[in-house]
Amino acid sequence: MSTYGFENYSLQVGKKKLITNLNIDFQSGVISHLFGSNGVGKSCLAKSCLNIIKYTGRIQTTCNPVLLGSYSNIPTDLRLIDVLNFMKKKYEYHYVKELYELLELNMIPSSLKIKHMSDGQKQKVKLFAFLSKRPEIIILDEFTNALDKKSTLDIYQFLLKYVKQENAICINITHNLADIEYMPGFYYLLANKTITQISNKEKVIEMYVKGGMI
Repeated sequence: MSTYGFENYSLQVGKKKLITNLNIDFQSGVISHLFGSNGVGKSCLAKSCLNIIKYTGRIQTTCNPVLLGSYSNIPTDLRLIDVLNFMKKKYEYHYVKELYELLELNMIPSSLKIKHMSDGQKQKVKLFAFLSKRPEIIILDEFTNALDKKSTLDIYQFLLKYVKQENAICINITHNLADIEYMPGFYYLLANKTITQISNKEKVIEMYVKGGMI
């Protein structure tokens, strides 16, 4: 079973202290939603998990996480069939095929280039490419931003299945209240240089209404 936790973790970018002496663990088999105001350091935290940004303390993990955000891309000149064939060769064939169908990519013309796809289709291809190696730890950084409702609901349904089926750890950094409405899980707030767990989604919604996470 995978583990992912922060021990005496601190994060500073330039002269700005974002997180100080954080100690927290995230559970597997459930989606952990992470909220917070703009500028508190959510994306910097995500990037530090891949050592893109330096931190102090320790991140306790059994394997490297996969980070998916607007900055996670694959070449847009590739056709869908190119991506599929590459993943079949690189990773376990039957699993790749199952993942492809689970994301309903078989409903998209295989000759279609990524640059000609809708935003929702591009995000599905991105999920397919990054999850074909069957990662145990996934960090999503505002992954459903600007998607149409159908694409967003499709991705919600897929993520719930994937996290449960693979018993994966999934940290979902988001501002989107629909994430917590359609993807039950645990809820966390990054504020005052630390992360605290929020008891339920109703409390999250109440904090948004009062302007505590905008």
